[in-house]
Amino acid sequence: MKKLVVVLLIAVLPSLAFALELQLGGTAMYNGMLSNIENGDTPTLEDFTCGGEARLKLGVLQAAAAGLYSPGKINDSILLMTDIGLALDVLFLRAGAGIGPNVNIVLGGGTPEGSQVGFNVKGAVDVKLGRLSIGAVAYWYVPSLSLIGPDLFKESEPWFGLTALLKLF
Repeated sequence: MKKLVVVLLIAVLPSLAFALELQLGGTAMYNGMLSNIENGDTPTLEDFTCGGEARLKLGVLQAAAAGLYSPGKINDSILLMTDIGLALDVLFLRAGAGIGPNVNIVLGGGTPEGSQVGFNVKGAVDVKLGRLSIGAVAYWYVPSLSLIGPDLFKESEPWFGLTALLKLF
């Protein structure tokens, strides 16, 4: 039995080293409500957020983290969004989905709520162009865990954006 475990480890570890992939890059998102666009409202600077994103992929598992700067009407904030999920490669396309926590850190004096902890559900489709990947990303962003309940979809927001990531290894 011990010999079998050793043989499996010797066979699996080198293949895992080649399956590991790290990508770093930038992302820009429209975080306004879709009803605003449908009503003909013009998007303002406060409706956009941008920042950096990192993705670590091992086989079909993928972990991602994004740090986004969001200008606000009262206070600016930094939003840290993380997720873990699955990512599948088919030819030159990668499709992924994940779920995870997020923390909104309010800058410049804060609000009565201070920093909030929530969660997000993420979907992404990337076109792989060698070491560069360009893709579309969508988040269902829930800013606070206190919103979990019957009004969850009235208070949470869909976000859509673009990413450009460079494969480091």
